Amino acid sequence: MEIRVKTPTLIRVYYYLPDYSSLLQEFVWQTLDIPPQFYRVHKFLNYWKDNIEAPISEVEVSYVQEILNKNEFRKQITKIAIADI
Repeated sequence: MEIRVKTPTLIRVYYYLPDYSSLLQEFVWQTLDIPPQFYRVHKFLNYWKDNIEAPISEVEVSYVQEILNKNEFRKQITKIAIADI
């Protein structure tokens, strides 16, 4: 049986402004989520796609892969393809 643990997760969403399609903006959000499924991240990105007019260019997800001790951890960075949103 695998134990699912929520880990600190940082999401960087790079998107274009609706009225200025040449300007790339960044939105940063931190939450607790369960890798590698990232249920909260996908819920948030689906909300963005359905309710926000700004088209997403790229999504970068960083999360704690392994906690070594209370002051050290390994970080993992994953890019989510736009087709996966």
